[in-house]
Amino acid sequence: MTLKNRFALLFSLFFTLFFAVVLLIVYTLFSDYRQGDFYSRLINKADQISFEIEKHYKSSNALITDVDVQTTYKLVNERVAVIDINRKKVFQTSHSNPIELTVKQLEALSTSQPFYISNNEIETVAKLFKQGAAHFIVIVSAEDFYGNSKIEYLKVLFYWTFSIGFILLWFFSYQLSRRALVPMDRLREKVQEITFQNLNNPIQFENKKDEISALASAFNHMLERIDKAYKRQREFTGNASHELRTPIARIGTQVENLLNEKSVDNQLKNSLRSIHEDVYHLSDVVTSLLILSRLDEGVKTDNFKPIRIDEIIFDVTDKLVKIWPDFKLQFEIENKTNEELILDVKGDETLLKIAMTNLLKNAYTYSDNHQVKVTYILTGNTQIVQVFNSGEVPAFKDNSPMFQAFSRGTNSYDKPGSGLGLRIIQRILSYHQASISFNSPGQNQNLFEVNFKR
Repeated sequence: MTLKNRFALLFSLFFTLFFAVVLLIVYTLFSDYRQGDFYSRLINKADQISFEIEKHYKSSNALITDVDVQTTYKLVNERVAVIDINRKKVFQTSHSNPIELTVKQLEALSTSQPFYISNNEIETVAKLFKQGAAHFIVIVSAEDFYGNSKIEYLKVLFYWTFSIGFILLWFFSYQLSRRALVPMDRLREKVQEITFQNLNNPIQFENKKDEISALASAFNHMLERIDKAYKRQREFTGNASHELRTPIARIGTQVENLLNEKSVDNQLKNSLRSIHEDVYHLSDVVTSLLILSRLDEGVKTDNFKPIRIDEIIFDVTDKLVKIWPDFKLQFEIENKTNEELILDVKGDETLLKIAMTNLLKNAYTYSDNHQVKVTYILTGNTQIVQVFNSGEVPAFKDNSPMFQAFSRGTNSYDKPGSGLGLRIIQRILSYHQASISFNSPGQNQNLFEVNFKR
């Protein structure tokens, strides 16, 4: 999950929870207020009835048996009942739907604390009062129709408020996080544009006081240190390789001269041949390091010119045949388009020759019959060069990449080499916006495929 989405998610979850809690608290407080208000009205109704009964008692000086209690107002679905201390009903306003309280509920009454119960929408209050020497209980039951209607309306209102607020909150939190992290996206884009060729180009930001600018400043300091270290490493590699070429060439020449001397016996010649092979191997390593150093300096693609791939392959083959007379090349062309066959690619001729030389030399060295098959395939979007040979399929220790520097497969134990050839090929092709891949189409079959964009 990206930082932008994580920020939006956390922000939305927090405020969604906060919004839900606020609405729940408001709803609970209003519901409690509605219940308390209606409870007060029921108590007030019970007090009015008690007052009317007491007034009737004083005027008639007798206990009431049946009286129509007159009050200033009536509640919705109001029912009134009066019972004595023995739970005998004195009178009630509704005989068809009387108020029923349990013995346990009546026993909970006291002179200071009325009894209250809510059953669905009907709420009931029972209050104890004294009339002369007798104790009576006034029970009032009614429905808070208007209060419950407001509660239901508030519930619907909060439901839609929460739903709409939820959608708007998640939408605006995402927009806010996206806008807030725009400088981070710009920093990421600028970091992605950095290569070894522009390490000395610092990242610029207009705002000098925010955290993104501080991060960019720290990154610029890191780039500066990396650039210095990179230049020192590249300079050392280039200078060391260049300085080593001359003494290695002299050693190789002197060994060749000794091999041509007739006075040298066969045992010494065998030793000299072994030394000559080691010198050639060392020279190949130094040359490879020089090539990598040159590639690190960058190649200007503006100077690329159209070059025929087939001519490069044939030119490289002629040179390899002089070194290995048994080198055999089979070259084929496949045109999978309706267009005219074009074998040109834009690139640096010297570098492409080095890449093809290493590729064909590698195929020859690790083949079991010294034969290499090259197939040029023209498609709608790419120009493909396939290099095929038969021989042991290489495997690498610890699953190390084939195109990593100094990486050698299991088929190279008895073969000379430095492990830089394939790495150089890949680096050269990447500068030409081309790619190389390897696969084994069958047993003891090796296929390298180079793809040039058209």
